[in-house]
Amino acid sequence: MRARSIGAAAATGLALVAARDLVQKKHALLRNFPLVGHARYVLETIGPELRQYIVTSNDEERPFSRDQRSWIYASAKGENNYFGFGTDNDIEHIQGHAYVKQRTFAGVLPDLSDPQAALPSAKVLGGPRGRAKSFRPASVINISAMSLGSLSGAAVTALNKGAALAGTMQNTGEGGLSPYHLNGGDLVFQIGTSYFGCRNEDGTFNLDKLKSVVAGAPVKAIEIKLSQGAKPGLGGMLPGVKVTDEIAGIRDIPAGKDCVSPSRHTAFHDVNSMLDFVELLATETGLPVGIKSAVGEMDFWEELATLMERGERGVDFVTVDGGEGGTGAAPLVFADSVSLPFRMGFSRVYGVFAERDLTDDITFIGSGKLGLPENAVVAFALGVDMINVGREAMLSIG
Repeated sequence: MRARSIGAAAATGLALVAARDLVQKKHALLRNFPLVGHARYVLETIGPELRQYIVTSNDEERPFSRDQRSWIYASAKGENNYFGFGTDNDIEHIQGHAYVKQRTFAGVLPDLSDPQAALPSAKVLGGPRGRAKSFRPASVINISAMSLGSLSGAAVTALNKGAALAGTMQNTGEGGLSPYHLNGGDLVFQIGTSYFGCRNEDGTFNLDKLKSVVAGAPVKAIEIKLSQGAKPGLGGMLPGVKVTDEIAGIRDIPAGKDCVSPSRHTAFHDVNSMLDFVELLATETGLPVGIKSAVGEMDFWEELATLMERGERGVDFVTVDGGEGGTGAAPLVFADSVSLPFRMGFSRVYGVFAERDLTDDITFIGSGKLGLPENAVVAFALGVDMINVGREAMLSIG
């Protein structure tokens, strides 16, 4: 009797679903194939998992393949990250594949007795322009900009503690400096278009607030975010449901309301006024000041290098983000088609400064999947002094 009741209830439920499929006007598939049409949506939902475990090879998935994820996970856990039986890549025919040419006899070998020892930067950040708080970074590998709000407090804490252990720097992201950033790791404070943590009520920049923020934390440098690889010149939004009282207090914004980041800065409007802004921040804080940008049209870089050639004003570092870099969310056309990939974009930017003999005056930082060794090797060969890693760091903390 009970089984009959359950069967009747199930049949009634299926009949109601079928009736709804026939009258709804959103999905033509369900109107033509009531009930069974749902199977397609189920398969589409689990399609990535099916391809991951059944269909794709170890190197087909994007943005990170199974081999790349395995290497990151093993490295993060201190486990064996070696691969046996040679490569499974078709290295003779892969377009853009990087070949590292080893030397038979090398010069003086570095001391590798301590596998945790950081590799210091070859340049003094802010040194060429005589910044009061110029310094030589302890590591050429640092943590890229990721804000509290896009990451949880626990994630930011884990990254900062990891930065302290590794002797690297963590970029705060444009979401401001939070208590979770204060767990021993050095910081790069990022200023975005909304000036979170250093803004007035109307969203304009507040210098006094910036000076207060950097004075009370281990901030080693300031980065002005112009754009990033997967979201150049687009701005952004943090939905109101994510704007908690805590995040609102850190960002100086109302709690519970959508938080919109404009697509452009209000503190400056062109290259000339941007350099004035850079010099203002450097003079008032003593810190090295740089910019972060994806690469599109080259007029900006040409003008920046031309003005810096005069020697009066200039940025201390340039962070070039490739179009393959990550972001919280962006329209598909931006993620896929807007801004140059790292190797192409950085080569063009570096060439602009090299033509004017300015490369020794700037620290070049690269980002965009450069946490993978083969990509990092190419970046350093192209002229990068340091790299920032983002998604690789996120994968390492789960």
